[in-house]
Amino acid sequence: MTTKIETKQFQYEIQNYQENCVNNIISIFEKLRQKVDFVDVLTEHYKKHNYNFPVQNSKNIDIMMETGTGKTFTYIKTIFELNKNFGYKKFIILIPTVPIREGTKTNLEDTKNYFKSYYANEKEKEIESFVYEGGNISAVTQFINATHLSVLIMTPSSFNQKDNILNRPLEKDINTPELFENNQEPPKSYLECLKRLNPIVIMDEPHRFEGNAFKKYFEGFENYFLRFGATFPKKKDSLVLSNVAYVLDSISSFRQNLVKKIVVYTQDIIENTDTLIGIEKIGSKNIAHVSTLTNGIIVRRQLSVGGIFNGKSIKKILKDKLVLTDDTIVKVDYALSDESLRAMIKETIKIHFEKEKLLFEKGIKALTLFFMENNISLFRGDNPKIKTIFEEEYKKQYTEIIGKLDQSSDYYKYLQKDYDSDNNLQVHKGYFSGDKGNSDAKIKAGVDEILKDKKKLLSFESPTRFIFSIWALQEGWDNPNVFTICKLSNQGSEISKLQQIGRGLRICVNQELQRYTLKNLNYDQEEFWKINNLDVVVSSKEQGFVEAIQNEILSNSFLIAETFTEQELIKTLKEKSGFDDDTIIMLVDDVLKDKKMIVRKAIVNGQRVYEKSPNFYSILKEQNLPDNQVKAIESLFATDTNTYVQKGEKKKEKKKVFIKSKHLQEFKKLWTTINKNAFYVLEKLTAEQENQLIQNIKTQIEQLNIEEILLQTIKAELNVNKIGEQGAITEKLADSVSYKSKVDYLELVRTLSNKTKTPIAFVVKIFNALSDDFKNKMLCNNPEQAQREISEIINRNLIAMLKANVKYDGINGTGLPNVFKTEDGKTYLDTGSVGKFQKDIKDITSGFSLKNKWIFEEVIEYDSDFELEIVEQDPDIESIEIFGKLPRLKIKTPLGDYNPDFCYAIKGNEGTKVFLVVEAKGYKSSTAIPVNEKAKIDFAKKYFEALDKHNKDKNIKISFKERINRTQLASLIKE
Repeated sequence: MTTKIETKQFQYEIQNYQENCVNNIISIFEKLRQKVDFVDVLTEHYKKHNYNFPVQNSKNIDIMMETGTGKTFTYIKTIFELNKNFGYKKFIILIPTVPIREGTKTNLEDTKNYFKSYYANEKEKEIESFVYEGGNISAVTQFINATHLSVLIMTPSSFNQKDNILNRPLEKDINTPELFENNQEPPKSYLECLKRLNPIVIMDEPHRFEGNAFKKYFEGFENYFLRFGATFPKKKDSLVLSNVAYVLDSISSFRQNLVKKIVVYTQDIIENTDTLIGIEKIGSKNIAHVSTLTNGIIVRRQLSVGGIFNGKSIKKILKDKLVLTDDTIVKVDYALSDESLRAMIKETIKIHFEKEKLLFEKGIKALTLFFMENNISLFRGDNPKIKTIFEEEYKKQYTEIIGKLDQSSDYYKYLQKDYDSDNNLQVHKGYFSGDKGNSDAKIKAGVDEILKDKKKLLSFESPTRFIFSIWALQEGWDNPNVFTICKLSNQGSEISKLQQIGRGLRICVNQELQRYTLKNLNYDQEEFWKINNLDVVVSSKEQGFVEAIQNEILSNSFLIAETFTEQELIKTLKEKSGFDDDTIIMLVDDVLKDKKMIVRKAIVNGQRVYEKSPNFYSILKEQNLPDNQVKAIESLFATDTNTYVQKGEKKKEKKKVFIKSKHLQEFKKLWTTINKNAFYVLEKLTAEQENQLIQNIKTQIEQLNIEEILLQTIKAELNVNKIGEQGAITEKLADSVSYKSKVDYLELVRTLSNKTKTPIAFVVKIFNALSDDFKNKMLCNNPEQAQREISEIINRNLIAMLKANVKYDGINGTGLPNVFKTEDGKTYLDTGSVGKFQKDIKDITSGFSLKNKWIFEEVIEYDSDFELEIVEQDPDIESIEIFGKLPRLKIKTPLGDYNPDFCYAIKGNEGTKVFLVVEAKGYKSSTAIPVNEKAKIDFAKKYFEALDKHNKDKNIKISFKERINRTQLASLIKE
């Protein structure tokens, strides 16, 4: 620990993924040297690596590498290899920001000795680097005149305006011979000089260089340019990933253990039951995103007009606020209260200390990064609120921890450096925009340590462990030992969540500056995650932070196909593996399909469309397949996501639903028998019945156990091995505190009346019947939960009452309008009359025993896969005469119209005609059907009972049955 910091060097090792990237780039340049057409080179490259990106006849060559995987190191090595293989000496590195510039300078310096040793046998062992900043034109002239391998680091803002120094006329001639080849006219500006050198340009984070000004002034750089980026947004009119040399996307880097594991703590003080997080326009409507702390868990909901917010109905949802029924206005407020700031800072320090001792004993220094609101006075000034809160909370926890430590331990001695000789805390420093020119020596030293002296910051010799910034530390600044990030502000919410936490994704290093990679930990996965994990603390106002990270990892991943047909699967597997047909069919049928590694999502145009199972990778690991087969199966999804989606959604003209002439009369008879313009009648409740109903509701309400609202910290862990799969995010309650709420009884009654659609007088009677003990003790625990559960109890009892007191009338009246139409003497139903989806009967290759008794000629219309399975797989039974889907019957019920599914005409005993109507449900049991849905079915039973009674003298029996899950058809008919 006493070794001088300056003598240490970062330990680099050969990383296969970085080598693959460099080799890919060199192989492309080798083909270009052989005068092969650029488009042909890329096309062949794609074929070899199973890439599926656009190929453009342009000069860009793209490399996508996830944040934290050593992008800068990789392009520095690329510079050496391009020099070694092709003699290139001039390179320009374009960077978008000052922190990235400083990071690039530091990386070039830190890697100098490593590459000097690596290229010891080469002529060019070092890169001479020049930085153009602040108009120091000498850096540009030195770069132009340099004869050795050299790079110029600069920002696009150096030349993307007419008045930039680089675009002004030259004040004196430059006599570099390279600038006057082919008897050219003298260059007119420094930018023109740079272009004439024909350098290879490297763009770092190219998505930051969009815009017409940049394109205008960049034109004239005629050599190929390399775009190294972690972000290539999949948005219209944004940077398109094309001419791809290499891709290490988000999901690949996480699954290959190249970055840290992520744990997110959602932590805040919630002052109201419902908190308005944000408002989003979905279609033509504004939708409110609301966070509700209920039963110890933060629940996020989407509310529209009419929804209940803190017990009050929403009247309007405007761009940035809600208007409630009493005209109360609730605004979206992203500001954090002082209590919230203190709670988050306290939690972050606690997390830091929990991991610091363990890491210290392994020779690893733990750093914590705070992102705060864009107000420097919060950290520097007369009343630096955030700095003050941090120091107060740090001192409390420090005192507690130091008191428990063995005073002879190295960690105890290390913590003694937290205070200077004047007893000032010196563990925290800040970097803010404008700090560069700060004259305060202490501030300048802190900024230099953060921005420039990475080795010092990583050393136990420095007490600095907590860094405060206002989004200045984005791309470019990196430190591998950031283990905790606290986001004290919602500012920057428009920036991707991955970029926000990107400063902490890199794999950590020890005091010898050696990385703790999986390889260096002897491939001990558990130990790797134990050391390399990033804890992120956010406010509960940060809507779905960990879910957003997972979604970004998936959306930034270009190597995943979402949906595909079986034919596409076989074709892709054949192209990628080269296996014979028998092996491919075996893998598709016996492994992918049989083991449920792929699952059917839908049927489109008669073809089954599959998607990857959420448990794809865990199932694959269980199969013990040969390595070449495992690799081939994994590579199936190395295809651009949009490819299969577009094919799957391609629409085909749907057909009219013609009815077979031999079944027409029987079907018409069935239809006219059951399709009546009937109406339901409710019998009026007696006073005794109403009192009994109220007592039933009262008893059930008072049995409720309404738990107290909890203020909490939720720990959400993102399992990188399951990203995109079920169970990727696991949440645990880390801490909680309870409190009681005030209840507006009048508003609660109004809300219950509104939700249950019952007269307010009826709800008042229920409320008056409730005991004072329940009102005083239970309701105030959580009014929101009480309102929700009481509504459900009232609805349940009302439905039971309705079932007992409803009857159908009008059965003997006229039928509804005719649904049958004719064309060229043939009868048909309109397309979509009996189902949303359509399948050609000719596409069914096996099964369909009831094909001859199916009512319709060419097609099957259906509303779900479950219905389609019934049509295709049911056995033929002799007594069935016809079988079909019903047009929309629209049976009226107190809960809305109801439409059953299937109809059968069956030969009954002694010449009786039986019309069987079936409601098919894919639920495991009848009790699993939602209450309102089940109630509609029960009302329909009464409708068909009335129909059956009406037709008993006509030798016709009408039967209505529920068919749950895979109930056998034979048992329904037997009944």
